[in-house]
Amino acid sequence: MKYALLDILEGLKRSDLWAFLAWNDIKKRYRRSTLGPFWITFATLIMVGGMTLVYGGLFRQEIKKFLPLVASGLVIWSLIAGCLTEGVNIFISASATIRQIPAPLTVHVFRLIWTQIIYFLHNLIAIVLALVIADVSVTPATLLVLPALAILIANLTWISLLLGATGARFRDVPLIVQSFMSAIFMITPIVWQPSFLPPDRQWVAYLNPFTYLVEIVREPLLGNSPSLAIWFVSIAMALGGGLITVIVYGRSRKKIAFWV
Repeated sequence: MKYALLDILEGLKRSDLWAFLAWNDIKKRYRRSTLGPFWITFATLIMVGGMTLVYGGLFRQEIKKFLPLVASGLVIWSLIAGCLTEGVNIFISASATIRQIPAPLTVHVFRLIWTQIIYFLHNLIAIVLALVIADVSVTPATLLVLPALAILIANLTWISLLLGATGARFRDVPLIVQSFMSAIFMITPIVWQPSFLPPDRQWVAYLNPFTYLVEIVREPLLGNSPSLAIWFVSIAMALGGGLITVIVYGRSRKKIAFWV
C-alpha cells in the first residue's frame, strides 16, 4: 500500500509527461482534420438537440427548460463514459510504452484523465449554449461546480486505475464494461431526473452510484446547490473507492507489466 501511494504521487509529479502524451493522443486522433477535437463538440450538439426533442416529448417536458438538463447530463456522461471505456484498457493499450519508458504506471491513468478533461472542456460549449437559450441565471451555487468537478475527477481517477489493473489481469473485464455501458446509460438520470419516476421506483436512481457523480456537477451548472446526500455519497465514494484501489493496485503494480 505504501509503494502504491508513492507510485501515485510520483505519477502526479510527472505532469510534464502525461500532459504531453495526452496532447499527442489528441493531435494524432485529429491529424489533418479541419475542426479537430471540435468534431466531438459538433456531434454532442447534434445529440443534445435530438435527444431533447425526443425525450422532451416522451416526458412531456417544455423543450426550453428540458434542454439544459439534457446538455449538462450528456456532457458529464461523456466524461464519465470516456474514462470507463478507455480506463479498462489503459494498461493494455499502453503496453509498448510501459515496456520502453521507465515511468510510474499511474502516468497512463493521469494521461487518460487529462485527455478526457480536454474533451469535456470542448463540450462545455454545448452546456453554455443550452443555458443561454434557456435563460438560466448564474447564481452563487454555480461556483460549487469547481469542487464538484474535483470530486468527480477524483472518483474517475480511482475507477480508471482500478479498472485498468483488473482489466490487465482479467481480459473479460473490458468486455464486461463495454457490454454494460448502454445499460448504465439507461438507468442513470442523464436525460431524465429521478422525479420523473413513480415514487416506488425512484430507488433505481438512488442506488446507482453514477447518479451522484452526474448530479453533483449538473446541479451547480443549472444554478442549484446539490443536496447534502449527494455531497456525502460522492465524497464517500472517492475516499472508500480510493482506499480499495490503492490496496488492489499495491498488490498488482509489479505484475501489470507482465500481464500486458
